[in-house]
Parts: sequence; C-alpha cells; structure tokens
Amino acid sequence: MRAVLALAPAENPYGCTRLVEGRWVDPAATNLELVCTRNTLVRFGRGTPPPLGSPVKFVGMKGTMTATVVGYLNDAKLPMGWPDVFVNQAAFDAFAAEPHGTLSFYKKLKKLKTEDELLTPTSESVVRGFTGDEQRRMDYARPLLLTGAILLALCLLVNSLLLSVEANRRPLAILRTVGLTRGGVVRLVTAESLAATLVGLLAGCAVAVGALALYVAADPIAFPMGMSVDCRTLAVTSVLAFAVACVAALFALWPALAVRPLDACEERPRRRRRGMAIAFACGFAAFVAVEVWGASLMRAFVPSPEWPDAIVSLLPGGVSSFDVEKLRGLPGVKRISELYPLQLNFDPEEPMEMPGGGRAGARPPRAGRGPRPCRNALFLAAEWLPAFRFIEGSHAECEEAIRSSDACVISEMISRARNLHKGDKLRVAMGGRGPKTPVELPIAGVVDLNWHMVTSRGLVRGLNRMPVMTDGPVFVSLDTIESLDARPAETVPMTHLWVEYEPKFLAEKGVFPAGREVEKAIADALGNPIGSTVRLHARDEIADGTLAHGSDLIGQAARVPFVFLLVLACGFVAMLVADADAAKRAFAVLRAVGATRGQLAARLAGGALRTAAWGIVLGLPVGALVGWLFAIKTGAVWPGLPHYFVLPWRVLAEGTVGALVFVLLVAVPTALILVARAIRSGMGR
Repeated sequence: MRAVLALAPAENPYGCTRLVEGRWVDPAATNLELVCTRNTLVRFGRGTPPPLGSPVKFVGMKGTMTATVVGYLNDAKLPMGWPDVFVNQAAFDAFAAEPHGTLSFYKKLKKLKTEDELLTPTSESVVRGFTGDEQRRMDYARPLLLTGAILLALCLLVNSLLLSVEANRRPLAILRTVGLTRGGVVRLVTAESLAATLVGLLAGCAVAVGALALYVAADPIAFPMGMSVDCRTLAVTSVLAFAVACVAALFALWPALAVRPLDACEERPRRRRRGMAIAFACGFAAFVAVEVWGASLMRAFVPSPEWPDAIVSLLPGGVSSFDVEKLRGLPGVKRISELYPLQLNFDPEEPMEMPGGGRAGARPPRAGRGPRPCRNALFLAAEWLPAFRFIEGSHAECEEAIRSSDACVISEMISRARNLHKGDKLRVAMGGRGPKTPVELPIAGVVDLNWHMVTSRGLVRGLNRMPVMTDGPVFVSLDTIESLDARPAETVPMTHLWVEYEPKFLAEKGVFPAGREVEKAIADALGNPIGSTVRLHARDEIADGTLAHGSDLIGQAARVPFVFLLVLACGFVAMLVADADAAKRAFAVLRAVGATRGQLAARLAGGALRTAAWGIVLGLPVGALVGWLFAIKTGAVWPGLPHYFVLPWRVLAEGTVGALVFVLLVAVPTALILVARAIRSGMGR
C-alpha cells in the first residue's frame, strides 16, 4: 500500500482533519498505531475500510510495517501530497527511512524550506493541493475550449451582422443616396456589433451564473462551500467579448461598404447562407478537435491488449528466484514467470532532458549522490516473449533469436527516438557507479506496444535508484539480462512476476475478482513473505482505472462542444428569417399551385439542414487537424511519447447526428412559424 505517511503530533493537525470514528493515536504507546482516511484504504483494493482495531500492512524503505487502525478521518480527499496516514512515534521509528524523516521528505515533496511554512501553508498552496486529476485534465483542455468559445462567438456575431446587412441592404442604399458617408456606415455597423455584444454578454453571464447555481445546488457533496463566482474571469470575458465585437465588425464592413445607392432599386434581400455554414463549421470543428485531442493523446496510454494479463510486484525486498517453482499450477493461471527488470543507460550516456532528470551541463553531481540521471532503456526478461504486435520481424523468429543469442526486441518508441531498426545494434552502458562497459545487442524486431501505465502501476521502473522515466522497454532472455546486471546473481531477488490467466477463469470471475483471487493464491504459495507485499496489477484493471478510453481523458470537457452546437443551432433562426423574407414571392407562387404549409416549411428547413451539412463537411477536417496539433502540444508534457492521430468514429458519428438533430429541432418549428406568418401577411402582396 502506498500512502503519504506523517508522524502524528500530540493533537489533530492543521484543523482540516477531523476524526469521525475512533480516537487519535497515542504518541507514547509502544504498539504501532495509525489513523487515516477511509479513502486511503478503500482505493487500494480493500473494498470497504476494515473495522477499528484491524491490522494494516504498509511497505516502505525499511521493509513492511503492520500497524493497528485506531481512528478514521472524515477527509475523503486531502490536498494532493499532504499526509493521509498519521502514526505514533513507535510506528514511525519502525518504518521511516531516517529519524525525523517526515519533515525532510515533506519539504522535498512540497519544495518548502522551513518548518513554519510546512505547518502554516498558504491558501494558494492549499488550493494547488486540492487540484486533482479532473481539474488538471480541465486545465489541459481550457486553452482549446477558450479558443472554441471565442470562435463560436465571433462566427455567430459575424453571421448575424452579415444577415443584418443583407436584410437592410435596400434601406442602407437609400441612406447612401441621401448622403450617408462611408464613415457613417462604419459607425452603424460598429454600433450594431457592440449593441449585440452587450446584450449577449449580459444575457450570457446571467444564464451562466444561474446554471452554475443550479449545478452546485444539485451536488452539495462535491461543492460543500457553495457557489463561487470569479469576478476577474467575468472582467476578462467582458474585455474579450468587446474585442470579438470589433473583429466581427471588420468582417461585416466589407459587404456593408459595398452597398451602392443603386441597390435601392432591389426589392428583396438576397439570401446568405455562407456565414451560417462557416459558423456551424467552427462549432462542429470545436467538438471534433476536443474528441480527436483526447483520443489521440490517450492512444499512447491505453495498455496494449497483447501485454500479459497482470504484473505482480513483490516489494520492497522480493523473494528468491527459486520460489517461482512454488507458483506452478495455481488455479486460474495459464502461465506465470519471473519478470526481471533492469534499467540501463544508453551508450554514450545522455543526461535526461525531462522533468526531474535535469539538463546537460545544468549542475555538477552532488557529493555522495552519484551522477545525474541519464536516458535509459527498461530491460525486461521472462520465460516467454508475449505475442506483441510486431512492426519489424515476427514473433517466432524473435523468440528464437532471444533464446539462442543476446538479441533483443525494442519498442517502437525507442525505434523512433534513436532511428534503430531490425538488424541494427542497441548500445547500452553496463556497470554500477564506476566505469561503464559498453555493450551491443543485436535487434531482432520492433514491437508497437503501449506500456507506460502498466509499468508505472506495477512499480517496474525506478528500482535500484534509477529514474522512473525511461525511453521504453527492451525484451531479452533471462540469461542475457543476468549478464547485463552488474550485481552478483545471488544478491538479486525476484521482485516481479508476469501472469496470464486461463481465458475461462477470467471470463467467469472478471478482472477485479480474478486479480484478488490470484493475488491471494500467490501470497499463500510464497508463505506471505514478511519482507515484501504481494500486489497484483491487472492490465485491464489499470486501463479502466487510469486516463484511458479516448475522450474520457477530459471528462466533462468533452461535453462542452455539444453546448457550442446547441448555441449555434439557435443561429439558424436568423438565417431562416432572412430566407423566408427573401422567398416570399416564390412561396406565393408555390402556394398558388397547391403547395401546403408543410411543404413550404420543409423547403425552409431543408435549406437549414443543407447548410448544417456543409458546416459538418468543412468542420470535420479542420477540427481533426486542430485536435491532433493540440494532442502533440499536450503530449510534450511526457517527452518521448509517440504521437498518434486517432479519429473516434463512434463519438464523431454521435456528434454528427446530434448536430443535425439540434438543427432540426430549431429549424422545423421556426420554419412552420415563418410560413404561417407569411401566409397571414398575404405572401408579400
């Protein structure tokens, strides 16, 4: 179990953690006691928190610690990085890596310099601490959503101004005839743009605040402090709105200034659908961009189905490699093998240019801490080579090459980053802190494999003081990896296992029950080792519990573009009014030859539907390109990840159908009302 541990003070700390059950730990007690949040134990697979007085095992730098739960805190979600487990002095001494290590560790974690700053955190640090995964995902999406909102407002305003110019072409031409200057036209268009923006801004802010109040009131658990409105955000929104109004006026000036006095002879305005098609294209493009962004970005994180069903970690001490024989024939297990991990730096060594790795020449090594981290490969060895998706070579020939020689199979990530292919040689530096020995391994194949979340959750990376960041896995035989490990073979414990289930067993049990059952069977077979904790990390469980499944990455952010489409659909009202005004005479003729009201309304609604279709056709490629570019930009947070272009066709199809439904819901009633009004007015006679 992983948690942020802290030595408990004599009283409940910070004033932000209140006991809801049990008591606070006794600092002077000789037995090991702890208090924690219920969520701390629930989220690590226990299902329900154990009753008070139950023993709980933790794994740390000194091995394992079993302490008794004496109380629960009511904080289901403490600030990120803050302690969520408090123990007494006896437990802390038995578990911590060094005396008073909590304060030292906590300073490093929060980058604090003094104890006072630790115990009296600022409000800003508390707010940052409460920023969870959902908020960070929304932060990633915010620039994209803001861009979409600005384009949406701009397109709607431009469309309204263009329709207004066309609808008032004849009056404007008459005004030009009686002496209206071009400067007067500019003032008229600008005034209309600013007036429409002011009305829309006030109405939009009122609707947004009202909707927020209803949303917060509907979920008081998620919003215990109630609604909060950021006045600075409203001020920035107002400034941006009037900036959009000025830009929209510039777009509308060209057709307005093109009106000539002779245009006063025209009896009816011309129909204009181009502006609405462009506006709807921008809204649909925003939807496509968000969905493509999420799907493309997450393509590299969803674990490949070819990866074995589970990784089992035996940490921190591990067990003897000979103990793998005790695990043969476990119920539900098709095959099981030791998974031998070893990270080796590339040769020549390159300092890591990534968060936590430092930059080349940034600082000299500190005394006693060894060299700065370098770019490395994660070597993995087992009794079999899984049937990965090979893009160079084949599974049969690669498995034979690995068994009969020191050949290796590299991931596509390493292949791209270092321009290595089948038949080339991978150079790594073998050795400890002393002089390194360069080693060359022939490359037998390249596999397309998503491994990031599996190796992270399985705690395969970051062992033996190596960085958790790596350029990718390299698969070799057990004999090869033992020859690459500078440590004596008898001192290297077995820390991980690879497990594949029987298909029938997995189908009957399901991922979570199967994992818990196999985990218990392995622990029992190994005699529940005192120096390590057996923890199974299922591939599909990891996929379901991490940032996966395309646009689910951004949670509610993926739903915002639907609001864009709904608002844009309302813009068809203005277009239909202009179309109905321009088609009065045509409707009169059709009515005279027997056309019904429904047929005339279908004619108007059909025009709106065709305009929306053109917007969808234009918005799909533009949105896909923007989403892909944002995925590349966001992916830079994780250097070295391969970039994918993924079109989530099912989600896009749902969005397309939804967009057309929005248009029909607006266009059909509007068309019926306009036709009825035109008939009552005598069809323009």
